[in-house]
Amino acid sequence: MSITVKAAQDGVNSVGMASGAVGLRQGEGKGKSIFAGTAMVPSQTDSLVEDKRQDARKQAMRLVGDAWGKDQKLVRRIDDKWKAWENKMTQIKDSKTRISDIEEAKARLQEQYDIDPESQEQKDLELLEKYQDRQNGVKGLEFSDEEKERLKELQFMERTEYQNEVLKLNHDSGKEKVNIDGLEMQALKVKGSISADKTKQETSQDMLKAQDTAEEVLKTAGKEITNLLVQEGKDKVDQETEDAKEEAEEIQEQKEAQQEKIDQTREERNEQQEIVEGDLEADQLASELSLKQRQSSNMESAQKTIVRMMKENNLVEDDLKGIEIDFEF
Repeated sequence: MSITVKAAQDGVNSVGMASGAVGLRQGEGKGKSIFAGTAMVPSQTDSLVEDKRQDARKQAMRLVGDAWGKDQKLVRRIDDKWKAWENKMTQIKDSKTRISDIEEAKARLQEQYDIDPESQEQKDLELLEKYQDRQNGVKGLEFSDEEKERLKELQFMERTEYQNEVLKLNHDSGKEKVNIDGLEMQALKVKGSISADKTKQETSQDMLKAQDTAEEVLKTAGKEITNLLVQEGKDKVDQETEDAKEEAEEIQEQKEAQQEKIDQTREERNEQQEIVEGDLEADQLASELSLKQRQSSNMESAQKTIVRMMKENNLVEDDLKGIEIDFEF
């Protein structure tokens, strides 16, 4: 006998519950039964199937959820880094704006003091600004031998009012330049970290592995549920077979009991027949005996008659020789 069990699936949903005919026996007496054709009674297998379905769902969702959580965590980290990078770039832009404002202020002072751009005062001022920037930490500044010699001379020379006003502004400008260098270095590191995270995100197999594992979990659960339903079908067939066997044995017992009654009846009939035949035989014997008695009586009567006739006709006993009388009636 073959058993086919169909399992319905929809996405994460697993296998649908099986239902079937359920045979119910109620015993008022031996051999009596009641059958319910399609009684929908939840079985232990139904509970196991539902448990396995729920467990498979939870496990699959947990696997995918964990992988998704890791992926989203990485995405959020990348987003945060982009925000940090944008913040650095905004600060750099602000510093550059302040430097631009300082340069405009310097230009106004030059105009205010009516300084010739080609004058020695202006050239010495520009060399002093460069040296001031170097002292404030601005990188990438190199001095020629001529510049070094002129700086040695300027250290002993008194500066003009114009030069002092410009150098005050330049001090603030130098700080902004140092700030920009630091921000650019930080922004470069953040962007490099973002690139590394994006590469990791692109090459990450966590989600794919989780999806494959989740599919395997659902597939395994589906097989287990199918096996449960198949086993339930086998158990049901075995139970039906056992019930049929018991019913056949019960019918056989009934037949044997009936046959025993028939044999007993036949035996009783045979005994009655023997009794009847005995009575008939007795009646026949009695009848034959009565007949013989009647024959004997008739014979005696006939003999007496013959004797009487012989006496009446004077016949002697020898005259009766050769005479045979049939007395069978």
